[in-house]
Amino acid sequence: MNGLDFSQVLETLSLGIFVLDAEGRIVFWNRWMENASGHSAGTTIGQSVFGLFPELETAVFRRSLKSVLSFGNFVYFSQKVHGHLISLPPLPGSPAGFDSMEQHCVMGPIRKDGKIAYVYVQVEDVTEAVSGERLLSSLAMRDALTSAYNRRYFDRRLAEELERCKRYRRSLGLVMLDIDYFKHVNDRHGHQFGDAALREAVSRWTQSLRSSDLVARYGGEEFCVLLPETGPEEGLALSERLRSAMATSEVSYRDIHARITVSAGAAFFREGDGPDDILRRSDEALYRAKTRGRNRVEASL
Repeated sequence: MNGLDFSQVLETLSLGIFVLDAEGRIVFWNRWMENASGHSAGTTIGQSVFGLFPELETAVFRRSLKSVLSFGNFVYFSQKVHGHLISLPPLPGSPAGFDSMEQHCVMGPIRKDGKIAYVYVQVEDVTEAVSGERLLSSLAMRDALTSAYNRRYFDRRLAEELERCKRYRRSLGLVMLDIDYFKHVNDRHGHQFGDAALREAVSRWTQSLRSSDLVARYGGEEFCVLLPETGPEEGLALSERLRSAMATSEVSYRDIHARITVSAGAAFFREGDGPDDILRRSDEALYRAKTRGRNRVEASL
């Protein structure tokens, strides 16, 4: 190892390394940092890191820098807590859906003549790993066929929303939807068309709802829609919108085109409600919609 220039080694790493002096001035900037930031070493060395990255001008970062310089501590910046330490665009080839690079970062001491003279900052791009974690998390709470939320996730969210209603005196609507004559649809057009109809229903309902609302597949051809902060008047209007979203145009799959309708039962939070209570009332309203001709909305007020 004699004669090895360690700065050359740092230039080859697949992570960012830059070094700061006690005043926060940049004294080393490796090639990875050049490529990721768009700033060459020639233009950054000698600059204040706070001028180059204003987001670092925080009490937390200042304390971290002082801790490393004064005591030789190592400081870690976790992606799960911070997202990123410095604002860098995603690298070419990074997964879609990220406005900035996700990072794990470490700060540590560099000694000269036995004393701490500099601080190194290591920047690791973890965008791809975070994308994978998000995908797995989404798969764990989504129905594989329709991409609606699954029953387990719905049950948890319903319990949380009911608790919020009780604590803060909020309103909540729950709509239970069922595809009309779904067995007949499958028998006549085939299960592939039936699957397409379920996917199309979720797609249309999602487009008809607000971002705060939640569509879940409750079982088979039955779905639940959770409507936070929603009372009877607005909830019934939304329920009618969900029914109409399916009734107004045909579902198409390959060369098959058929009109699919849904029945809906709506219920709204009452003082003392648990999950079973509001689900039971919504199910009873759905039963009335089906016995009164289908393709309609009934409510339990």
